[in-house]
Amino acid sequence: MSPRTTVLRTATALALLGALACSSDPASGDNGGQAGMTGAMAGAAAVAGSSVGGSVAQPTAGSGGAPGAGTAGQASGGNSAGGSNSAGGSNSAGNGSGGSHAGAGGNAGNSSGGGSGGGSTDAKPSMGCKQPTTNTLNQWVESMVMTSGANRPYSVRLPTGYDSSRAYPVIVLLHGCGSGTNNVPMEKATGTDAILVRGTGSAADTCWDTSANGPDVAFFDAMVTDVKARFCADEHRFFAVGYSSGSWLVNQLTCLRADVLRGAASVTGGESASGKCGGPVARIFIHDTTDTTNQISGSIKARDRQLTQNSCDKAAMAMPVDPSPCTLYQGCAAGYPVEWCQTSGNAHGRQDSFAPTTFWNFFKSL
Repeated sequence: MSPRTTVLRTATALALLGALACSSDPASGDNGGQAGMTGAMAGAAAVAGSSVGGSVAQPTAGSGGAPGAGTAGQASGGNSAGGSNSAGGSNSAGNGSGGSHAGAGGNAGNSSGGGSGGGSTDAKPSMGCKQPTTNTLNQWVESMVMTSGANRPYSVRLPTGYDSSRAYPVIVLLHGCGSGTNNVPMEKATGTDAILVRGTGSAADTCWDTSANGPDVAFFDAMVTDVKARFCADEHRFFAVGYSSGSWLVNQLTCLRADVLRGAASVTGGESASGKCGGPVARIFIHDTTDTTNQISGSIKARDRQLTQNSCDKAAMAMPVDPSPCTLYQGCAAGYPVEWCQTSGNAHGRQDSFAPTTFWNFFKSL
């Protein structure tokens, strides 16, 4: 049993009885105002909550944000551990006797001993499966993709031992401003079990254009289509990980491309989505209270929209889960958890010592 599952079960039991990270290589170019912040976080037997005020600048080139009031939620364990899919395309089956992570195929708050179901899905191999590749493994290999009438470069990192008959989860990395490689280093956590993809934003200062009809949403679509055609991808397990400007684009994509993304993760950033969104997307946020480049109220606004999109109980209180200081919300659609990791003292850092493993464990639970 993983520490993450143990904490969730502990939180579940307590709820029934009584009832965001380390900085590295900060990026420039994202605009935001100063936010005020109050919050409280207790131990495993307590609930957690936050309230954020303040205003932010109008976003430009994928930056900025809007104020938002934080809500907290309470989460209890999901369905049986025997019903989850492992990342990498395999699908475990059967029932179990204990509660597991809320994203592992069951609704948060279901009683222990329940069967698998809800969010778990079988792997869907893409058309690129069983296709030969000349890509060097465990290295970034660049190619071109046609989008919006022009060729744009993007890179794919196939894992060591890549097997063209195995449908792999795919993680699209969306960088912070200043460099197309300013990404959360997910390769430190995914090992041999995922295909990684990255491109470079088109906006000023190497940021992303987050507009709904802009070139970078179209670029994301083109990368996804090309990866499906050339490599063995699990079409049911496409994920996006953003940092800073890339997190703004992640938030737009969880609204516009809910039919493509199984889950998404972000470090800092803010809300860029507007208008009507698609269905649920499993979601984890990391944001630091001392970040003055992208103030935390922007991520809180994105989180609250995701809670609505995932049909979570916004009135309930969030329960602490592993790793600290993350909290998990209650009542979300089966297999579509929302996790909030509010840190302090890390400013606008990329949080490389915390984010990769935290995000990968979250994705693996789906």
